[in-house]
Amino acid sequence: MDRRAVYICLAAVTTMLVTAMLSRRDCFCESLQWQEKKKKLRLSRCKFPLVVHVGPHKTGTTSFQKFLCDHAQWLQKEHGIFVAANKTRKEAAYIASTISKQYGRPYNPKYANSTRMAELFQVIDSMPKNSPVILSSEEFSRWKTAEWNYFKSQPAIQKRCLSMVVTHRQVWSFQASVWNQHNKLNKQAMPQPFLITVLKDKNHFTDFQLKLLDVLDSASDSVDVVSYEYLHERNYSLASFVVCNATRRLEGTEWESCKMGVDLHVPLVINPSEPPTAFDVVRLAYGLYTKQKALNSTCRLSQFTLATYHNSAVSRVAEQMPTQCENLPDEYVDELYYNRTGVLRPSGNASTICFVDEGSLKLKHWKLLSTLLPQGCQITTG
Repeated sequence: MDRRAVYICLAAVTTMLVTAMLSRRDCFCESLQWQEKKKKLRLSRCKFPLVVHVGPHKTGTTSFQKFLCDHAQWLQKEHGIFVAANKTRKEAAYIASTISKQYGRPYNPKYANSTRMAELFQVIDSMPKNSPVILSSEEFSRWKTAEWNYFKSQPAIQKRCLSMVVTHRQVWSFQASVWNQHNKLNKQAMPQPFLITVLKDKNHFTDFQLKLLDVLDSASDSVDVVSYEYLHERNYSLASFVVCNATRRLEGTEWESCKMGVDLHVPLVINPSEPPTAFDVVRLAYGLYTKQKALNSTCRLSQFTLATYHNSAVSRVAEQMPTQCENLPDEYVDELYYNRTGVLRPSGNASTICFVDEGSLKLKHWKLLSTLLPQGCQITTG
């Protein structure tokens, strides 16, 4: 075969390869165009959605629900958004808990009320169909597919597309907050050390958030996910995310204006978490009380209960205790969740937690702890 024939053959092969590549590129572009068209169709359907905020617990839900309840009229006037349950902060729980009870799920008996649920569905049905509606309850995070299907079967819900908002919290932070909630109202027993009682149950919190995401993804037209830590790092409120991002889908200067307006109405944190040092102080105070009762006859006659919740005395003592801080293992940053959702993550490493350094406690620290005990139980000797 002469050189010219070789060139002709190579040219033909090259043409075939280029044609094949272009064909694949055209197919890829068509696929992208189809996906974009599908996305636009979904967004047009959800121009006026029912936005259901599902929490979960310990992700700023109480403050957000207070915002909705206090500023329902402002949201309607300023943003054209209707709040479905605005008489009390937890009103939407009447829907969530009543349906949970029907399906044998854990529920809050205070809010399991079929009459109140029916009234709320009527309220949703009466709201303009050309306006978005927000409904918020952390109790929705308990639901599985069956509960959502029942919810969507209601006439008031069938008339709207369904959009979900869920907040992701880093595993260690989520665990610490749940441990905090469990202990802060406990006046009858010493809190257990955080590392002993919670870190061993890491997988529970990871699995819970991933399974919740699965349920929401299958039950709704769209799911908006936001990182609890990212919001705090950027000083954004959950309210501004739900209103300006998840509901109104604003960008640029319109988003900035919306965020500033919403944040002016956002309340202070209502249900704050106490630092782990506060629980250490309570635990140490209980231990000291037991010792003082054995040594002091006056102290034996006293009764002692102590909790961390809104206890300024405990906070003051905790601030004066020596501390030690530990870095939690890397697996406490949930890469699987971040990678799956593409949610914006915090830039800083927040996986550090501090406790009272019990090995460094001196007499002055024990005297401080004893100020929390009843009269007759304090350490008075030097």
